[in-house]
Amino acid sequence: MLRSGDVTGYVLSSADFTLVFSNDGRLLGSYMWISPDRALLVSGFVRGGVLEIGSIRIEYARLVEDIPWPLVYVVRDLSSYVEWVARSYGEELQGKTIMVNFSGGKDSASVLKTVVELSKIIKDMNVYAVYSHVSFLEAERNIDFAVKAAERIGAELEVVEADRSLMRKRLLEEGLPFRGRRWCTYMKLRPIKRLKKRRRPHVVADGDRMTEAFKRFYRLYHMSPRMPRLYSGGRFRPIYVWTLLDVVKVVRENAVVHPDYLDGLPRVACTFCPYKSLHELGEHVFSLVEDPGLIEDAIRVSYKRRYEQEGIPWEDYREQHLWRFHPILAKKMYLAKTMLERQRLEELSGKSVEEMYRSLWVEDLPEVPSVSPEEAVSVIAKTVLEAYERAVALAEEATRIVRDEKNEGERREA
Repeated sequence: MLRSGDVTGYVLSSADFTLVFSNDGRLLGSYMWISPDRALLVSGFVRGGVLEIGSIRIEYARLVEDIPWPLVYVVRDLSSYVEWVARSYGEELQGKTIMVNFSGGKDSASVLKTVVELSKIIKDMNVYAVYSHVSFLEAERNIDFAVKAAERIGAELEVVEADRSLMRKRLLEEGLPFRGRRWCTYMKLRPIKRLKKRRRPHVVADGDRMTEAFKRFYRLYHMSPRMPRLYSGGRFRPIYVWTLLDVVKVVRENAVVHPDYLDGLPRVACTFCPYKSLHELGEHVFSLVEDPGLIEDAIRVSYKRRYEQEGIPWEDYREQHLWRFHPILAKKMYLAKTMLERQRLEELSGKSVEEMYRSLWVEDLPEVPSVSPEEAVSVIAKTVLEAYERAVALAEEATRIVRDEKNEGERREA
């Protein structure tokens, strides 16, 4: 969260929780979303990585990542960074055709801009981007934004789309994708694979970034724990060592800020992505997709197939978008929220969280130290590695507590 170039705090959303931190990284509160407009303070109910509300226990530590990312710039100046990449990998990338997976989000926009600038100084290096539209689940405005953003960056763009008839069929037969069964990902990747087979690029560039998520940090860090390794095996990760500030700075400087960010959303994704938090799913989102009626039908199909038998009332299921979760977790979430509603707890509004996220895109960016690309891996690891290990331990403890409780309950029933 920013105000006039000062960091006033931090915010993160995951599943149906939003965490708010002070500017020195101290947790001010963990809130659980009861509806898209209203969350309740649940910090006092979190113990050992488990959210305990009455008899309900939820593996909170597996749903929420408390990530203390370093407040530094690695790319104070994009041209200097591009020159460093060219010196490090120019010979390997010379004469190559690079395909950039482009979603229009901040990371993919940063990748595309970096690769286009590289192509200006590396001999015979060619670049094109591919944007895959997920029929029905994704906002139509994303197509127009992707086309205009690629044009502004100066890149060729191929627009492909998931099979419309198959998407409609699956939505009406299976319902919406949910966590643990994201069949939409396969539908999105399928046309990209066909394009790749037809155009046969030498290299694929993507937005893998160490400071995006714990799992990604761990994988990328152990792949190269000392020096950044941006290119190997036909895969190019040009923003591997970038921080969030780097990404935001480059996107803002090149005027390719997706409207979702200005609407106060933390990410660019399908409108009905199961990994969105509830505050991202206000009633207005139905107007963003081409066939709101189809989505309504798919939500009802999901309910009839998986959730009605769990005893979750339709009205609560629909308002809380519980289709995002596995039915067992969805029931726990519903019961926990029902019990929270009976208590007098501090509230957080959806509008206030939108303003927190939006501040990153409209307020002046902070003046903080810079580190070189060579230093970035060790600086990031110094900040994140201990927190990652602590998060893993908490998640394992939470799983053990919930598993032991389940086993005890089964023994009592027997």
